Amino acid sequence: MLSALLGCASAKPAPKGQLVYCSYACTGAAGLGKDYCELIADVDSVPKVIVVLGEGNRFEDPVIRGEYPVTREVVDSLCKALEERKVYKLAGYSLNEPITGGHSYRIYMEYSSGQKVNAFWYGHGVKKEALSAYHFIESFFAPWREQALTDDTIVRVQEMEQRFDRLSNAQKSGTRYEGLKADYEALDWYMRSGQWKKDFEMDEKGRLPKDLKRGVLSEDGLYEVLSHEL
Repeated sequence: MLSALLGCASAKPAPKGQLVYCSYACTGAAGLGKDYCELIADVDSVPKVIVVLGEGNRFEDPVIRGEYPVTREVVDSLCKALEERKVYKLAGYSLNEPITGGHSYRIYMEYSSGQKVNAFWYGHGVKKEALSAYHFIESFFAPWREQALTDDTIVRVQEMEQRFDRLSNAQKSGTRYEGLKADYEALDWYMRSGQWKKDFEMDEKGRLPKDLKRGVLSEDGLYEVLSHEL
């Protein structure tokens, strides 16, 4: 028999005070990791957005993290939008269905008055208001999420470019890759894992800086250095 805990009082007071915290989170079952973004806007500090992707994922790449300052105007705009959408009415909403697999979702807000809005669900039959609020908050954080992905790609391409250059120089000089085994294995993993393709697609979308050295994203060039003997 399906059992689910549902709780959401019909009348919830609109929050008072300033928005000091807002987040959304998506957590995968069975070690699939957690993605979340949070806005921290304590009254006496500079507001910031923190992005964490893939935390605790046992099957994917290392976690992606990013931290970005934002203005008070951004915080005030979000606060107003949340109130207009009456997201506060979801305070206390929860659904926890005994199923296997899938993802759980949470939205959470805090205000300077001490009021909190916490909604969580895992299962089917989720309230449309909860889904709408989640998608709105997720879309609010989308620019910083995309920036974190871009920043992560840039760092990785820079690292792989250095390895690529060392192997290319060795190949051009007609020498074996002596002492470059770590570089070869890293580039081999880069290609075989599919991460190279993801980075290449980021470049194709124009997401990487024009002045970023990116010879490693040449498929022919990478195949050529990997075909050279260790």
